[in-house]
Amino acid sequence: HSIVNMFLFPFSLIMGGEFTVADYLLWNELPVALGNLVGGLVFVGLPIYFTHAKTSAARKLKVKA
Repeated sequence: HSIVNMFLFPFSLIMGGEFTVADYLLWNELPVALGNLVGGLVFVGLPIYFTHAKTSAARKLKVKA
């Protein structure tokens, strides 16, 4: 969503849209970026953590004396 909006909103401004760059950043880009961040963490990061973190082999450090 964020990438598409980076094209559509400036194009709309060029074509005579009645909003400002501050409106675009505050009411569109910021919520979309935060939504992408939260969605990525909740729907990708947490499932990967819960399904793979405890099933991976334990790592042991070999120390030479």
